[in-house]
Amino acid sequence: MILTETIPASLIFEELDGRPLYRKGYKEVLANNLSPEEIMGCSFIQALIARILSSYFAEILRGKPYLVTSNEGGLHVSLGNNLTNDVAVFDRAMIKDIFSKKYADVPPKVAIGVDIKIEADQFPDPKDYISRKSEKMIEFGTESVIWVLTDNRKIMVMDRSREWFVCEWDETVPLFDQYQFCLNDLLKKEGVI
Repeated sequence: MILTETIPASLIFEELDGRPLYRKGYKEVLANNLSPEEIMGCSFIQALIARILSSYFAEILRGKPYLVTSNEGGLHVSLGNNLTNDVAVFDRAMIKDIFSKKYADVPPKVAIGVDIKIEADQFPDPKDYISRKSEKMIEFGTESVIWVLTDNRKIMVMDRSREWFVCEWDETVPLFDQYQFCLNDLLKKEGVI
């Protein structure tokens, strides 16, 4: 068992329910098989999907009262709950200080994660992590949490009803109001598939 005191803070990806969640690959860093820099980034497809979605959302929401963030933006939900989102859509009126260097402390309307970026053994089942993080975001006031999974090409969505629905990449996924997206269509438009 690895003592948390021996794990550098740089290897913590998020904090959920007061518990540090370590980046995928952190054990390899502790064993000196990888450098910390080798596990800090995400895969090419994860980065591409996050960029495509954030660009698309920025385009369809241009001129509307929303702000779109990307790049694993930090979100301070509560004491002991500091989460990240690959893409998030915020109501512009809720953001008090756009130039703040702190994590956002207001709920996004929609939060999107592309794959799980924590070490798998931190939860008995990866779905437990997805569920707990999504529930925490919904409790905070987020309208929906969307997970894009690259291994099985599924999209999982939890909204305020706390019920999940699962889509294929070629299905239309609701964002909020009349806004929606189809990941396959966006990937085709970019010439990826």
